Amino acid sequence: MREKGAVILLLMTVFLAAGTYLFVSSVDISKNTVEREKITARALAQAKDALIGFAITYAEKHHGNPVNGYLPCPDMSATGIGKEGSAEGSCGGKNVSAIGKLPWKTLDLPPLRDGRGECLWYAVSGTYKNNPDSDFMDWDNMGLFQVMASDGVTVLASQAVAVVISPGFAMGSQNHLPAVGTAICGGNYTPSNYLDNDTVHNINNALVSPIANAVTKFIQGDVGNPMVNDRLIVVTREDIFNALKKRSDFSSFVENSLLNAASTCLSTTLPLPIAINFDAMTETAGSSVGDLVTGRVPYSSCTDIAIRKWRDNLLYATCSSGTACLKVNSSACRGILIFAGERTALQSRATNAQKNDWRNYLEGDVYTAFSAGSDTFNGASAYSNVSPSTDILACVP
Repeated sequence: MREKGAVILLLMTVFLAAGTYLFVSSVDISKNTVEREKITARALAQAKDALIGFAITYAEKHHGNPVNGYLPCPDMSATGIGKEGSAEGSCGGKNVSAIGKLPWKTLDLPPLRDGRGECLWYAVSGTYKNNPDSDFMDWDNMGLFQVMASDGVTVLASQAVAVVISPGFAMGSQNHLPAVGTAICGGNYTPSNYLDNDTVHNINNALVSPIANAVTKFIQGDVGNPMVNDRLIVVTREDIFNALKKRSDFSSFVENSLLNAASTCLSTTLPLPIAINFDAMTETAGSSVGDLVTGRVPYSSCTDIAIRKWRDNLLYATCSSGTACLKVNSSACRGILIFAGERTALQSRATNAQKNDWRNYLEGDVYTAFSAGSDTFNGASAYSNVSPSTDILACVP
């Protein structure tokens, strides 16, 4: 009887020890998972901050293009010693998106790794990449990425300009075998070996559209989606331009690099305003309204890159007679230049039709005068970040 009791006691001890071990192990696994997620979240946030910083200081580091807002190409193939982590010189055709590894060296970062020890991946919208660059770079320039929640239905971000991706552990047939030139991050440059394909919702994180201006979808990984363990963070145009507006020299950029520079170059020959077809990127004659010809600045009239990149926000009108028929804040002018300012909640500038509707750019008395071809304009003459949507007027003498 004593022997039977001892056996029972021994079995209870074994079961208790096994249960304790399983409990402790599950707690350890849970703690490790949480810690890995924290590491991943920190790495993604650091990458996002660096990309925004790159965009809002682009002009200082790239003197051939004095316009901020551009993002680097990805690191797509580290060919040659010391190339790993560097952005490609050029990544595909104009306005075509690109995907590869995060160019951490170009961003002045260490090789950021997620909670699984993998270096981060990165996709850049074709409209925001710096090589080849887009025709426009201003706060109306749209991104080409739509990011979905793990259910494949809920939109987390539309018109995102960049996506940074933590690939996590390999799934299915994926392999992280090293390739030449990957001594630091290891692995290879085949996106499908790292980024997941949700065949249920037809969203493949490893692919971006090869078509210019085409939208690409990404899907956020989650425990509820067994096909995707990628973790994503997005950069939006608002992220970039909200940061850019905080720069102390942004008002000077608007007033000097855009308005004053454009007014000076236009006053030399006083070209007629033009209309832009934003789908075909062609120009036609402006509209004759009252005593004015209204439209935008002709591409060939001002060679300044800043004016060309922001010219959809620069509305322009001249006197039909070529004389100084206009009064702009009481000054006699042959033409008027208007910096239309940031769009309001009631304005949309996505389609060609919307971009050629002055109501989506101008407000109040300025809109009334411009659309009616009035000879008198009154309004602000200096940009203020307190009211970024206010229309700013400049005289073309």
